[in-house]
Amino acid sequence: MFLYATPFRFLSIFLSLMVALAFSTAQSEQRDLDSEKVEVVPRDVKHIKAYKKYAGKSDITETVEFVSYDPAMNIQILDGSYKETPEAIVKGALLLPKRSEPVPVVILSPDSGGPGSFYSRWTKPFWKRTTKAMLKEGIGIFILDGFATRGIDKTYDDQSRYFPAAQILDTLLAFKTLTSDPRIDSKRIGISGHSRGATTTFAVLEKRLTDAVLGDDQYFAAALPMAATCQNNLFINPKPTPSEILVFHGLADDYTPASPCIEHAERMKAAGADIKLVLKKGWYHSFYGDYQPNACTNCVYFYKCPFDFLLADDGHLNQKFQKYLNSINEDYETLLATGIKGEKWIRVYRKIFSKCGSMGVTIGGGHWRESADIVSEFFIQALLPKQ
Repeated sequence: MFLYATPFRFLSIFLSLMVALAFSTAQSEQRDLDSEKVEVVPRDVKHIKAYKKYAGKSDITETVEFVSYDPAMNIQILDGSYKETPEAIVKGALLLPKRSEPVPVVILSPDSGGPGSFYSRWTKPFWKRTTKAMLKEGIGIFILDGFATRGIDKTYDDQSRYFPAAQILDTLLAFKTLTSDPRIDSKRIGISGHSRGATTTFAVLEKRLTDAVLGDDQYFAAALPMAATCQNNLFINPKPTPSEILVFHGLADDYTPASPCIEHAERMKAAGADIKLVLKKGWYHSFYGDYQPNACTNCVYFYKCPFDFLLADDGHLNQKFQKYLNSINEDYETLLATGIKGEKWIRVYRKIFSKCGSMGVTIGGGHWRESADIVSEFFIQALLPKQ
């Protein structure tokens, strides 16, 4: 993938390699791709067609597309330089209940398993139950696909294929696109996702980002991040939007642990966020999958490292991370100034992994019914008029 400016070259490669599997739903998503072969051409048509099957006979189904960009880092969103990166056409499936008045809509942002994770054998029961419950109550669904039109199937093995910042921007621009549709209530748009999609959900609740892309007083009314990783792409000092937020996580998650998300939720609450948590004892990552917990022996994680990937107020990686690089005889400023080639970064990556990286987690759970009810009931309560 082409990297757009030297200062972002190192950062994009760094985040993409270091947190590649931290964003993914691991083996469950690999199963998704094995059991649901993705057509090479046209990917987007296959995915959109599958999404639309969740709609009822009386519901409206449409394909919506808009122009986005490919920023490598959040700072490009903040300063507007994302507009200097290549354009990307993003598509999604819009499912709307037939109503005479404007309806609320929930955007679903994908995880690292890609678009197929919304309808594979292992995840379909959860997403079908969730979407049908909301459509029945008068809430529309927009399933976002920033993967297929970029020629991407998945990112769990290489996040640089689709930068997390690009997915954040896609999600914000999806919001902007939907607000221009008179059938949609622009003040009642929600956002949700699992794993990488959940981290995206957390990220778009940041006022710095919504102000930069959407303008003042434009934000998601409700949000539910599910099993997010909260050590990446989030601000140390959050400025949360006035959204109603429910954090959904398993306390046994040893892939994207709950504790960083609990801490981030506390920081958001201290900054004025309307945020609650549902924490499930004994639940692992990918708990919503229709399969029992099992070991993923080759799942890599870095959360035991003595640093994180949180952002300073200016959008750059934090000082603690920079000092850690110094401690292993690497220099952040030099790497930023010169840019490093992929093969050189592999040396740094392996160096860090040898010191604090690990592998081996548990995934799955079979809790798809309860999970679907928690998600759908939250949005029904948050986005529909109180009885």
